[in-house]
Amino acid sequence: MTQPNKQLIKKFNELYIQTRSKYLVQFPDRYVTLTYNPGNRVVKLNDGLLQTHLNGDLTYGIFSGGHFNKFMTFDVDVPDEAMSRWATLKLVDVLANEYNVSRSDIHVSLSGSKGYHVDLFFDERVLVTELQRFYREVMVSVGSIPNGQIEFRATWTQGVKLPLGVHQRTGNRCWFVDNFTLEPIESFDYLLSVEPMPASVVTEIDFGLTDDQITEFEHIATSTDTSVNAVDLSQALHNAVRIIETGRLTQSGTRHKTTFTLACFGNSQGWERDDTVSVIMDVLLATPREYFSEGSTPEHWLNEANRLVDYVFDKGITIKESNGHVTIYKSEILAVLDCGTFRQKQLAYAMLVTSKRYGNVFYLTINTAMRMIGTKSRQTVQSAIQKLVDCGFIEYHRKGEIDRARSKEIGQVRYKPNKYRLMIKEPATDEESFRALPEHSVIDVATMLLDTTEIRRFVKRREYDNRWKDAVNGE
Repeated sequence: MTQPNKQLIKKFNELYIQTRSKYLVQFPDRYVTLTYNPGNRVVKLNDGLLQTHLNGDLTYGIFSGGHFNKFMTFDVDVPDEAMSRWATLKLVDVLANEYNVSRSDIHVSLSGSKGYHVDLFFDERVLVTELQRFYREVMVSVGSIPNGQIEFRATWTQGVKLPLGVHQRTGNRCWFVDNFTLEPIESFDYLLSVEPMPASVVTEIDFGLTDDQITEFEHIATSTDTSVNAVDLSQALHNAVRIIETGRLTQSGTRHKTTFTLACFGNSQGWERDDTVSVIMDVLLATPREYFSEGSTPEHWLNEANRLVDYVFDKGITIKESNGHVTIYKSEILAVLDCGTFRQKQLAYAMLVTSKRYGNVFYLTINTAMRMIGTKSRQTVQSAIQKLVDCGFIEYHRKGEIDRARSKEIGQVRYKPNKYRLMIKEPATDEESFRALPEHSVIDVATMLLDTTEIRRFVKRREYDNRWKDAVNGE
Protein backbone atom coordinates (compact mmCIF):
# COMPACT_ATOMS: atom_id res chain seq x y z
CA MET A 1 0.00 0.00 0.00
CA THR A 2 1.62 3.22 -1.14
CA GLN A 3 -1.37 5.49 -1.73
CA PRO A 4 -2.83 7.33 1.27
CA ASN A 5 -5.92 5.63 2.68
CA LYS A 6 -7.80 8.21 4.71
CA GLN A 7 -10.46 5.75 5.87
CA LEU A 8 -7.93 3.34 7.38
CA ILE A 9 -6.02 6.13 9.07
CA LYS A 10 -9.26 7.58 10.42
CA LYS A 11 -10.10 4.13 11.82
CA PHE A 12 -6.68 3.85 13.50
CA ASN A 13 -7.28 7.22 15.13
CA GLU A 14 -10.78 6.25 16.21
CA LEU A 15 -9.92 2.84 17.67
CA TYR A 16 -6.34 3.00 18.90
CA ILE A 17 -4.80 6.43 19.32
CA GLN A 18 -5.09 7.81 22.84
CA THR A 19 -1.94 9.90 23.01
CA ARG A 20 0.24 11.27 20.22
CA SER A 21 3.05 12.54 22.40
CA LYS A 22 4.57 9.10 23.08
CA TYR A 23 4.87 6.14 20.71
CA LEU A 24 7.02 3.18 19.65
CA VAL A 25 9.07 2.67 16.51
CA GLN A 26 10.17 -0.88 15.64
CA PHE A 27 13.51 -1.40 13.95
CA PRO A 28 14.91 -4.82 12.89
CA ASP A 29 16.96 -5.13 16.09
CA ARG A 30 15.08 -3.07 18.69
CA TYR A 31 12.15 -0.89 19.71
CA VAL A 32 12.62 2.81 20.37
CA THR A 33 10.24 4.93 22.44
CA LEU A 34 9.85 8.49 21.18
CA THR A 35 8.38 11.24 23.35
CA TYR A 36 7.39 14.62 21.98
CA ASN A 37 8.27 17.69 24.01
CA PRO A 38 8.18 21.31 22.88
CA GLY A 39 11.65 22.13 21.62
CA ASN A 40 12.88 18.62 20.87
CA ARG A 41 13.11 17.16 17.37
CA VAL A 42 10.49 14.44 17.89
CA VAL A 43 7.26 14.89 15.95
CA LYS A 44 3.94 13.81 17.36
CA LEU A 45 2.38 10.62 16.06
CA ASN A 46 0.52 11.86 13.00
CA ASP A 47 -1.41 10.59 9.99
CA GLY A 48 1.73 10.62 7.84
CA LEU A 49 3.45 8.20 10.22
CA LEU A 50 0.37 5.97 10.21
CA GLN A 51 0.55 5.89 6.42
CA THR A 52 4.23 4.91 6.67
CA HIS A 53 3.17 2.10 9.00
CA LEU A 54 0.57 0.84 6.52
CA ASN A 55 3.14 1.02 3.72
CA GLY A 56 5.41 -1.26 5.77
CA ASP A 57 8.37 1.15 5.66
CA LEU A 58 8.44 1.53 9.46
CA THR A 59 6.30 -0.06 12.16
CA TYR A 60 4.73 1.98 14.95
CA GLY A 61 3.22 1.16 18.32
CA ILE A 62 1.16 3.15 20.76
CA PHE A 63 0.68 3.65 24.51
CA SER A 64 -2.41 4.27 26.58
CA GLY A 65 -3.20 7.78 27.68
CA GLY A 66 -1.90 7.06 31.16
CA HIS A 67 -5.14 6.71 33.10
CA PHE A 68 -7.71 5.94 30.41
CA ASN A 69 -7.78 3.88 27.25
CA LYS A 70 -10.33 3.05 24.57
CA PHE A 71 -9.04 -0.44 23.80
CA MET A 72 -7.15 -3.28 25.46
CA THR A 73 -4.85 -5.92 24.02
CA PHE A 74 -4.11 -9.43 25.27
CA ASP A 75 -0.57 -9.94 23.97
CA VAL A 76 -0.06 -13.70 23.50
CA ASP A 77 3.70 -14.18 23.79
CA VAL A 78 4.52 -17.88 23.40
CA PRO A 79 7.68 -19.02 21.52
CA ASP A 80 6.17 -22.31 20.35
CA GLU A 81 3.84 -21.70 17.40
CA ALA A 82 1.43 -24.55 18.18
CA MET A 83 1.18 -23.55 21.82
CA SER A 84 0.68 -19.93 20.80
CA ARG A 85 -2.31 -20.93 18.64
CA TRP A 86 -3.74 -23.04 21.48
CA ALA A 87 -3.39 -20.18 24.01
CA THR A 88 -4.99 -17.67 21.65
CA LEU A 89 -7.96 -19.89 20.85
CA LYS A 90 -8.46 -20.66 24.53
CA LEU A 91 -8.41 -16.95 25.36
CA VAL A 92 -10.98 -16.20 22.65
CA ASP A 93 -13.17 -19.03 23.93
CA VAL A 94 -13.02 -17.74 27.52
CA LEU A 95 -13.89 -14.19 26.44
CA ALA A 96 -16.84 -15.40 24.37
CA ASN A 97 -18.26 -18.11 26.63
CA GLU A 98 -17.40 -16.97 30.15
CA TYR A 99 -17.45 -13.17 29.80
CA ASN A 100 -20.16 -12.81 27.14
CA VAL A 101 -18.00 -10.87 24.72
CA SER A 102 -19.50 -11.22 21.27
CA ARG A 103 -17.27 -13.06 18.81
CA SER A 104 -17.71 -10.14 16.45
CA ASP A 105 -16.08 -7.88 19.06
CA ILE A 106 -12.96 -10.04 19.51
CA HIS A 107 -10.32 -8.97 17.00
CA VAL A 108 -7.22 -11.12 16.63
CA SER A 109 -4.13 -10.16 14.64
CA LEU A 110 -0.70 -11.64 14.01
CA SER A 111 2.12 -10.15 16.04
CA GLY A 112 4.46 -10.74 13.09
CA SER A 113 6.51 -13.38 14.88
CA LYS A 114 4.84 -16.42 16.50
CA GLY A 115 2.39 -14.59 18.73
CA TYR A 116 -1.03 -12.97 18.44
CA HIS A 117 -2.71 -9.81 19.67
CA VAL A 118 -6.33 -10.07 20.83
CA ASP A 119 -7.96 -6.62 20.84
CA LEU A 120 -11.18 -5.36 22.41
CA PHE A 121 -12.41 -1.86 21.52
CA PHE A 122 -14.82 0.21 23.63
CA ASP A 123 -17.43 2.85 22.89
CA GLU A 124 -16.06 5.07 25.66
CA ARG A 125 -12.76 5.45 27.42
CA VAL A 126 -12.21 3.18 30.42
CA LEU A 127 -9.85 3.49 33.36
CA VAL A 128 -6.72 1.45 32.67
CA THR A 129 -6.97 0.06 36.20
CA GLU A 130 -10.43 -1.30 35.36
CA LEU A 131 -9.11 -2.90 32.17
CA GLN A 132 -6.28 -4.46 34.16
CA ARG A 133 -8.78 -5.83 36.67
CA PHE A 134 -10.78 -7.41 33.83
CA TYR A 135 -7.56 -8.80 32.32
CA ARG A 136 -6.63 -10.47 35.64
CA GLU A 137 -10.07 -12.06 35.96
CA VAL A 138 -9.89 -13.41 32.42
CA MET A 139 -6.41 -14.81 32.99
CA VAL A 140 -7.60 -16.74 36.04
CA SER A 141 -10.11 -18.45 33.75
CA VAL A 142 -7.54 -19.05 31.01
CA GLY A 143 -5.08 -20.56 33.48
CA SER A 144 -1.34 -21.03 33.07
CA ILE A 145 0.28 -20.96 29.64
CA PRO A 146 3.10 -23.53 29.30
CA ASN A 147 6.39 -21.86 28.33
CA GLY A 148 4.74 -18.53 27.65
CA GLN A 149 2.47 -15.77 28.86
CA ILE A 150 -0.39 -13.47 27.90
CA GLU A 151 0.40 -9.88 28.80
CA PHE A 152 -1.78 -6.79 29.23
CA ARG A 153 -1.31 -3.90 26.81
CA ALA A 154 -1.30 -0.96 26.53
CA THR A 155 -0.25 1.15 29.51
CA TRP A 156 1.63 4.41 29.76
CA THR A 157 4.90 2.48 30.11
CA GLN A 158 4.22 -0.62 27.97
CA GLY A 159 3.19 -0.06 24.39
CA VAL A 160 1.82 -2.36 21.72
CA LYS A 161 2.43 -2.52 17.96
CA LEU A 162 -0.36 -1.39 15.71
CA PRO A 163 -1.74 -4.10 13.41
CA LEU A 164 -1.46 -4.25 9.59
CA GLY A 165 2.17 -3.13 9.59
CA VAL A 166 5.24 -5.20 8.73
CA HIS A 167 7.29 -6.83 11.48
CA GLN A 168 10.67 -5.23 10.88
CA ARG A 169 12.67 -8.33 11.84
CA THR A 170 10.66 -11.13 10.21
CA GLY A 171 9.19 -9.14 7.32
CA ASN A 172 5.75 -10.63 8.01
CA ARG A 173 2.63 -8.49 7.59
CA CYS A 174 0.57 -8.33 10.81
CA TRP A 175 -2.81 -9.22 9.31
CA PHE A 176 -5.97 -9.70 11.28
CA VAL A 177 -7.05 -13.33 11.44
CA ASP A 178 -10.28 -15.29 11.69
CA ASN A 179 -10.96 -15.73 15.42
CA PHE A 180 -12.17 -19.31 14.94
CA THR A 181 -9.36 -20.66 12.74
CA LEU A 182 -6.61 -18.01 13.11
CA GLU A 183 -6.24 -18.01 9.34
CA PRO A 184 -4.98 -14.62 8.06
CA ILE A 185 -7.47 -12.21 6.51
CA GLU A 186 -5.16 -10.60 3.98
CA SER A 187 -7.09 -7.39 3.54
CA PHE A 188 -6.64 -3.96 5.06
CA ASP A 189 -10.40 -3.49 4.81
CA TYR A 190 -11.00 -5.74 7.84
CA LEU A 191 -10.17 -2.77 10.07
CA LEU A 192 -12.91 -0.70 8.44
CA SER A 193 -15.54 -3.17 9.65
CA VAL A 194 -14.47 -2.97 13.33
CA GLU A 195 -16.93 -1.23 15.65
CA PRO A 196 -16.39 -0.57 19.37
CA MET A 197 -18.26 -2.70 21.90
CA PRO A 198 -20.10 -1.34 24.98
CA ALA A 199 -17.61 -0.56 27.74
CA SER A 200 -20.15 -1.92 30.25
CA VAL A 201 -19.16 -5.44 29.19
CA VAL A 202 -15.88 -5.07 31.10
CA THR A 203 -16.71 -2.38 33.68
CA GLU A 204 -19.71 -0.91 35.44
CA ILE A 205 -17.81 2.25 36.39
CA ASP A 206 -18.91 5.44 34.67
CA PHE A 207 -16.41 8.19 35.44
CA GLY A 208 -18.81 10.80 34.11
CA LEU A 209 -16.45 12.61 31.76
CA THR A 210 -17.17 13.43 28.16
CA ASP A 211 -14.80 12.22 25.49
CA ASP A 212 -13.33 15.72 25.12
CA GLN A 213 -12.88 16.08 28.88
CA ILE A 214 -11.03 12.77 29.13
CA THR A 215 -8.76 13.74 26.25
CA GLU A 216 -8.13 17.06 27.97
CA PHE A 217 -7.44 15.35 31.31
CA GLU A 218 -5.01 12.90 29.74
CA HIS A 219 -3.13 15.81 28.17
CA ILE A 220 -2.79 17.39 31.61
CA ALA A 221 -1.86 14.12 33.27
CA THR A 222 0.77 13.08 30.75
CA SER A 223 2.30 16.56 30.68
CA THR A 224 2.92 16.27 34.43
CA ASP A 225 3.86 12.57 34.36
CA THR A 226 1.19 11.14 36.62
CA SER A 227 1.66 7.56 35.54
CA VAL A 228 2.58 6.79 39.13
CA ASN A 229 0.66 7.88 42.19
CA ALA A 230 3.44 10.12 43.48
CA VAL A 231 4.22 12.89 41.04
CA ASP A 232 7.95 13.10 41.80
CA LEU A 233 8.46 16.48 40.22
CA SER A 234 10.07 19.40 42.01
CA GLN A 235 8.75 21.58 39.18
CA ALA A 236 5.17 20.57 39.94
CA LEU A 237 5.71 21.51 43.57
CA HIS A 238 7.34 24.77 42.56
CA ASN A 239 4.43 25.60 40.27
CA ALA A 240 1.86 24.91 42.99
CA VAL A 241 3.73 27.08 45.48
CA ARG A 242 4.15 29.91 43.00
CA ILE A 243 0.46 29.87 42.09
CA ILE A 244 -0.59 29.90 45.75
CA GLU A 245 1.83 32.70 46.60
CA THR A 246 0.67 34.77 43.62
CA GLY A 247 -2.99 34.03 44.32
CA ARG A 248 -3.99 33.72 40.67
CA LEU A 249 -3.01 32.04 37.41
CA THR A 250 0.44 33.09 36.29
CA GLN A 251 -0.05 32.23 32.61
CA SER A 252 -3.05 32.33 30.31
CA GLY A 253 -4.46 29.04 29.11
CA THR A 254 -3.29 27.11 32.18
CA ARG A 255 -6.56 26.70 34.10
CA HIS A 256 -6.79 22.92 33.52
CA LYS A 257 -3.19 22.19 34.41
CA THR A 258 -3.36 24.48 37.44
CA THR A 259 -6.52 22.77 38.67
CA PHE A 260 -4.87 19.36 38.40
CA THR A 261 -1.61 20.54 40.02
CA LEU A 262 -3.40 22.15 42.95
CA ALA A 263 -5.58 19.06 43.40
CA CYS A 264 -2.40 16.96 43.73
CA PHE A 265 -0.89 19.57 46.03
CA GLY A 266 -3.95 19.59 48.29
CA ASN A 267 -3.94 15.82 48.51
CA SER A 268 -0.22 15.91 49.35
CA GLN A 269 -0.88 18.38 52.17
CA GLY A 270 -3.70 16.37 53.69
CA TRP A 271 -6.35 18.96 52.86
CA GLU A 272 -9.98 17.97 52.72
CA ARG A 273 -11.57 17.80 49.27
CA ASP A 274 -13.76 20.83 49.92
CA ASP A 275 -10.75 22.83 51.10
CA THR A 276 -8.83 21.87 47.97
CA VAL A 277 -11.70 22.93 45.72
CA SER A 278 -11.92 26.21 47.65
CA VAL A 279 -8.22 26.93 47.12
CA ILE A 280 -8.52 26.19 43.40
CA MET A 281 -11.55 28.46 43.04
CA ASP A 282 -9.85 31.15 45.12
CA VAL A 283 -7.02 31.21 42.59
CA LEU A 284 -9.26 31.10 39.53
CA LEU A 285 -11.69 33.78 40.70
CA ALA A 286 -8.81 36.13 41.46
CA THR A 287 -7.42 35.74 37.93
CA PRO A 288 -8.22 38.38 35.28
CA ARG A 289 -10.82 37.08 32.85
CA GLU A 290 -8.58 37.60 29.84
CA TYR A 291 -6.50 34.66 31.08
CA PHE A 292 -9.39 32.32 30.22
CA SER A 293 -10.75 31.20 26.88
CA GLU A 294 -13.88 32.88 25.58
CA GLY A 295 -17.05 31.45 27.11
CA SER A 296 -15.24 29.89 30.08
CA THR A 297 -17.41 30.38 33.19
CA PRO A 298 -16.89 30.06 36.96
CA GLU A 299 -19.62 27.40 37.02
CA HIS A 300 -17.60 25.28 34.59
CA TRP A 301 -14.40 25.89 36.60
CA LEU A 302 -16.16 24.67 39.75
CA ASN A 303 -17.48 21.53 38.07
CA GLU A 304 -14.01 20.74 36.72
CA ALA A 305 -12.38 21.44 40.08
CA ASN A 306 -14.78 19.04 41.83
CA ARG A 307 -14.26 16.40 39.14
CA LEU A 308 -10.45 16.52 39.15
CA VAL A 309 -10.17 16.79 42.93
CA ASP A 310 -12.34 13.70 43.33
CA TYR A 311 -10.23 11.82 40.78
CA VAL A 312 -6.92 12.83 42.37
CA PHE A 313 -8.10 11.99 45.90
CA ASP A 314 -9.71 8.69 44.85
CA LYS A 315 -6.53 7.60 43.04
CA GLY A 316 -4.23 8.89 45.80
CA ILE A 317 -2.18 11.06 43.43
CA THR A 318 0.24 13.31 45.30
CA ILE A 319 3.22 15.51 44.64
CA LYS A 320 6.28 13.90 46.16
CA GLU A 321 9.20 16.15 46.93
CA SER A 322 12.48 15.05 45.41
CA ASN A 323 14.43 16.75 48.21
CA GLY A 324 12.66 16.57 51.55
CA HIS A 325 14.99 18.61 53.75
CA VAL A 326 14.56 22.21 54.89
CA THR A 327 17.14 24.39 56.61
CA ILE A 328 16.20 25.47 60.15
CA TYR A 329 18.22 28.26 61.81
CA LYS A 330 18.96 28.68 65.49
CA SER A 331 16.98 31.91 65.84
CA GLU A 332 13.98 30.22 64.24
CA ILE A 333 13.97 27.28 66.64
CA LEU A 334 14.33 29.73 69.56
CA ALA A 335 11.25 31.56 68.27
CA VAL A 336 9.43 28.23 68.12
CA LEU A 337 10.34 27.34 71.71
CA ASP A 338 9.03 30.73 72.86
CA CYS A 339 5.48 29.78 71.85
CA GLY A 340 3.91 28.41 75.03
CA THR A 341 2.88 24.80 75.60
CA PHE A 342 4.44 21.80 73.91
CA ARG A 343 1.49 21.49 71.50
CA GLN A 344 1.89 25.16 70.59
CA LYS A 345 5.61 24.63 70.01
CA GLN A 346 4.80 21.62 67.82
CA LEU A 347 2.36 23.65 65.74
CA ALA A 348 4.78 26.58 65.47
CA TYR A 349 7.47 24.22 64.18
CA ALA A 350 5.01 22.65 61.70
CA MET A 351 4.07 26.12 60.44
CA LEU A 352 7.75 27.09 60.17
CA VAL A 353 8.47 24.03 58.02
CA THR A 354 5.32 24.61 55.95
CA SER A 355 6.34 28.20 55.25
CA LYS A 356 9.80 27.09 54.16
CA ARG A 357 8.37 24.52 51.78
CA TYR A 358 5.48 26.49 50.35
CA GLY A 359 6.05 30.22 50.93
CA ASN A 360 5.81 32.77 53.70
CA VAL A 361 2.04 33.03 53.14
CA PHE A 362 0.52 29.56 53.34
CA TYR A 363 -2.65 27.56 53.82
CA LEU A 364 -3.02 25.28 56.81
CA THR A 365 -6.33 23.57 57.48
CA ILE A 366 -7.42 22.50 60.95
CA ASN A 367 -7.42 18.83 59.93
CA THR A 368 -3.89 19.08 58.56
CA ALA A 369 -2.70 20.81 61.72
CA MET A 370 -4.31 18.08 63.84
CA ARG A 371 -2.32 15.44 61.98
CA MET A 372 0.87 17.49 62.22
CA ILE A 373 0.81 17.64 66.02
CA GLY A 374 -0.82 14.27 66.66
CA THR A 375 -4.08 15.36 68.24
CA LYS A 376 -7.72 14.60 67.55
CA SER A 377 -8.88 17.78 69.24
CA ARG A 378 -9.87 20.66 66.96
CA GLN A 379 -10.05 22.89 70.02
CA THR A 380 -6.39 22.15 70.83
CA VAL A 381 -5.37 23.28 67.35
CA GLN A 382 -7.61 26.34 67.33
CA SER A 383 -6.28 27.42 70.72
CA ALA A 384 -2.71 26.84 69.57
CA ILE A 385 -3.25 28.92 66.42
CA GLN A 386 -4.69 31.80 68.45
CA LYS A 387 -1.71 31.61 70.83
CA LEU A 388 0.71 31.81 67.88
CA VAL A 389 -1.15 34.88 66.61
CA ASP A 390 -1.17 36.49 70.05
CA CYS A 391 2.58 35.98 70.54
CA GLY A 392 3.41 37.36 67.09
CA PHE A 393 4.72 34.13 65.56
CA ILE A 394 2.11 34.27 62.77
CA GLU A 395 -0.67 36.55 61.59
CA TYR A 396 -3.84 35.84 59.68
CA HIS A 397 -3.54 36.68 56.00
CA ARG A 398 -7.17 35.63 55.53
CA LYS A 399 -9.63 34.46 58.15
CA GLY A 400 -13.28 33.45 58.13
CA GLU A 401 -13.97 34.39 54.51
CA ILE A 402 -17.10 32.77 53.09
CA ASP A 403 -16.61 30.72 49.93
CA ARG A 404 -19.68 32.00 48.10
CA ALA A 405 -19.37 29.72 45.06
CA ARG A 406 -18.96 26.59 47.17
CA SER A 407 -21.70 27.64 49.61
CA LYS A 408 -24.13 28.18 46.74
CA GLU A 409 -23.29 24.78 45.28
CA ILE A 410 -23.82 22.74 48.47
CA GLY A 411 -26.59 24.87 49.98
CA GLN A 412 -24.83 25.73 53.23
CA VAL A 413 -22.16 28.15 54.36
CA ARG A 414 -18.59 27.08 53.60
CA TYR A 415 -15.52 29.08 54.55
CA LYS A 416 -12.34 29.35 52.57
CA PRO A 417 -9.27 27.82 54.25
CA ASN A 418 -7.46 30.34 56.39
CA LYS A 419 -4.15 31.74 55.21
CA TYR A 420 -1.28 32.60 57.53
CA ARG A 421 1.89 34.65 57.29
CA LEU A 422 5.02 33.86 59.29
CA MET A 423 6.08 36.94 61.30
CA ILE A 424 9.42 35.98 62.84
CA LYS A 425 12.62 37.75 61.82
CA GLU A 426 14.75 36.53 58.95
CA PRO A 427 17.78 34.60 60.22
CA ALA A 428 21.30 35.88 59.63
CA THR A 429 23.10 34.17 56.77
CA ASP A 430 25.96 33.03 59.02
CA GLU A 431 23.68 31.57 61.70
CA GLU A 432 24.08 28.02 62.88
CA SER A 433 21.59 25.81 61.06
CA PHE A 434 20.39 22.23 60.65
CA ARG A 435 19.08 20.46 57.55
CA ALA A 436 15.86 18.89 58.85
CA LEU A 437 14.05 16.01 57.16
CA PRO A 438 10.30 15.33 57.42
CA GLU A 439 10.86 12.74 60.14
CA HIS A 440 12.69 15.22 62.39
CA SER A 441 10.56 16.59 65.25
CA VAL A 442 10.86 19.93 67.01
CA ILE A 443 12.76 18.13 69.76
CA ASP A 444 15.21 16.58 67.29
CA VAL A 445 15.98 19.94 65.69
CA ALA A 446 16.19 21.85 68.96
CA THR A 447 18.65 19.38 70.46
CA MET A 448 20.86 19.71 67.37
CA LEU A 449 20.98 23.51 67.52
CA LEU A 450 20.69 24.34 71.22
CA ASP A 451 22.43 23.30 74.41
CA THR A 452 20.59 22.18 77.54
CA THR A 453 20.71 25.62 79.16
CA GLU A 454 19.11 27.27 76.14
CA ILE A 455 16.38 24.65 75.95
CA ARG A 456 15.55 24.87 79.65
CA ARG A 457 15.22 28.65 79.40
CA PHE A 458 12.13 28.14 77.21
CA VAL A 459 10.78 24.84 78.53
CA LYS A 460 9.00 24.49 81.85
CA ARG A 461 10.25 21.84 84.23
CA ARG A 462 7.30 19.46 83.84
CA GLU A 463 7.41 19.68 80.06
CA TYR A 464 11.17 19.18 80.11
CA ASP A 465 10.93 16.07 82.27
CA ASN A 466 8.06 14.56 80.25
CA ARG A 467 9.07 15.51 76.70
CA TRP A 468 12.69 16.61 76.44
CA LYS A 469 14.89 15.04 79.06
CA ASP A 470 15.62 11.72 77.36
CA ALA A 471 16.41 13.38 74.02
CA VAL A 472 18.69 16.00 75.60
CA ASN A 473 20.55 13.33 77.54
CA GLY A 474 20.87 11.17 74.44
CA GLU A 475 18.74 8.33 75.81
